[in-house]
Amino acid sequence: MLKKPRAASSPALQYFGDSRSRSIWQWQLIIGITVLAIGLGVALMTPARFGDWRFSVGVFAILALTMISLAIPWHRFGNGVVFVLPLLDTLAIALIALGDTAAATFLWVFPVAWVASYYSVGILIGLMSLIAILRITNLFLLGLTVETTINMVILLITLSFVGVSTSVGAERNRSSRRLLRGQSDRLAHALQRVNEQKARTRRLLDSLDIGIARVGAGGVLEVSNRAFHAIFDIELGAHSHPTRAVEYRTRRGEPVPNNETSIARASRGELFADEIVWLFGIDGQWRAVKTSTKQIDHGTVTDDGLLLIVEDVTASIDPQAGQEATRRSISHELRNPLTAILGHIDLLLERDDLLPSVRDQLDVVEHAGTRMQTLIDQALATPGKREEAGVEFDLADVARASVEAFSPAADTAGVTVDVRLDEPLCVCGDAFRLRQVVDNLVGNAIKYAQRGGRVSVQGLRPTDHEVGLRISDTGIGIAAEDLPRIFEREFRTQAARDSGIPGTGLGLHISHNIVIAQGGRMEVVSEPGQGTELTVILPALQRNPSEEHVPFEGERA
Repeated sequence: MLKKPRAASSPALQYFGDSRSRSIWQWQLIIGITVLAIGLGVALMTPARFGDWRFSVGVFAILALTMISLAIPWHRFGNGVVFVLPLLDTLAIALIALGDTAAATFLWVFPVAWVASYYSVGILIGLMSLIAILRITNLFLLGLTVETTINMVILLITLSFVGVSTSVGAERNRSSRRLLRGQSDRLAHALQRVNEQKARTRRLLDSLDIGIARVGAGGVLEVSNRAFHAIFDIELGAHSHPTRAVEYRTRRGEPVPNNETSIARASRGELFADEIVWLFGIDGQWRAVKTSTKQIDHGTVTDDGLLLIVEDVTASIDPQAGQEATRRSISHELRNPLTAILGHIDLLLERDDLLPSVRDQLDVVEHAGTRMQTLIDQALATPGKREEAGVEFDLADVARASVEAFSPAADTAGVTVDVRLDEPLCVCGDAFRLRQVVDNLVGNAIKYAQRGGRVSVQGLRPTDHEVGLRISDTGIGIAAEDLPRIFEREFRTQAARDSGIPGTGLGLHISHNIVIAQGGRMEVVSEPGQGTELTVILPALQRNPSEEHVPFEGERA
């Protein structure tokens, strides 16, 4: 049976999106196009045939029915109304056959197949009976002979065979659809239960203070909780190595090679327990992390990978860590309202209608606020950071280590990385924070270059007193109107958002602040669709020829 009409969200959706209506149009178009082709053939070869009104009326009746059927909103009518259409087609074909075109009776195959496909056997028998009556009547009008009787019997047997075969096939199709629909409903219910279970498991994992991740081949984090993402500074939606937090063997020591990080070892199936590593995060803080791996399924070797369990133990290993965290919190809480106070005082001092006495009082408040801000900066400054600011190192070594760390990500993304670091780029500064800058720029270049793209990492010497590192890609580029804003906090271009590539808009903002704090600058050149070129320029290390270079603790040999 044809599907019953169903309500839709709008008349337009009902009319154009209803599969029942489309089926009706298809069957009627098949009959209409076939009759149109016959009519054109007759018009070319025996145009006199149109002189018989029965032939002409029959042909034009089917063509008119076809045009009308395309304009009728079938979703509003039941199956009984729809049956009128093949019934009228049957009568029109009978008229064509009366016009000295006995072969036209085989056109009854179409309405018979139509009815057999969507209606019950009883309705099909009724239509076949009508066809038999019409054919017998036609034979009596034209004269009953042995030949015409045989032709009628063959026709009815043929139509009966087509009708029965089509009806049986349609019933099987309907049974299969019902079976598949039932299986689909059961699968959908099972999938819903699985998703609900996954959501419950996710909420449970996210409630833990310990980071947990299931590490698959290639360092892919197949499952990981919020604590794991926070410890390793992993962007939301990112599931691959390397992370934004750089791993070191000891605090301010040597960086761990990419293939020896905790995540890389877990991806190879290595088992280890309670090993301490140090992470230098994007916030510029050191974290001592205890790492362990455990097999899934009670030690049975499976393809599920390993569980990597990490715990931030900085407070127990470094007693000053808690004090530094408190300092940062106090600094943040004091600086914000003080900045707002000074900002509003500046706005008030710009007014022309202030009395001289009021202006003098505001000047006193402004000087006191500025002095307080200086005292807060001095009192809450972290000694460790002041010590880290004067380390001599080779920026080229830092860049090589960063490229090595991102090589697996570049290979996975199908991006070629070209490294041109032929001479030392000696600078004095915070090597660990500048490693963050390079990691962010190299990671961004690979991310936006996309498959088949290229990334270039090149050392520069713009002047005798400066060194530079240029990182360029062949990615989506940046529009001219967005270039002045790319270093703003949480800013992402429209092209980046449209691309679906994950990001927070914090990386360039933080990197720019770090470079400025090191006495350097960042330059950017970009065109949409042509890629982006970012250059970090820093003051070059100035030393006397007799001075010997002493590498910093984390510099690679």
